[in-house]
Amino acid sequence: MDTAIIYKGRQYDIYAVTHGDRSRVVEFIDNLQKKDQEKVVALLRKSADHGLPANPERFHKLKGVDISEFKSFQVRLLCFRDKDRLIILTHGFIKKGNSTPKSEIERAVNIRKQYFEDKKGKKR
Repeated sequence: MDTAIIYKGRQYDIYAVTHGDRSRVVEFIDNLQKKDQEKVVALLRKSADHGLPANPERFHKLKGVDISEFKSFQVRLLCFRDKDRLIILTHGFIKKGNSTPKSEIERAVNIRKQYFEDKKGKKR
């Protein structure tokens, strides 16, 4: 599984999972309305430069899994950490209900698992 740099900051480097030459995260962000797009990009840049938001309305670790989510109103970007400085974005979606759908969490968990399996395999 490959990744592409989204933003290199003073605190964190944010990457997106890629499939071939495509990134679903980048495509998701590109397809948002301009206002939402600007807010999400600003949230990612601020997080990369100044650290993860303490405000759970902007960043939240999901219970029971090693997955977190960046939040901007209904827009969600699921992610996980690799080492101290790396944040890996798995995918994005528009939240429609009160909680993050299990299917979205499972998708992120599976991507995370594959990422670390591939990474371990490359070290051999």
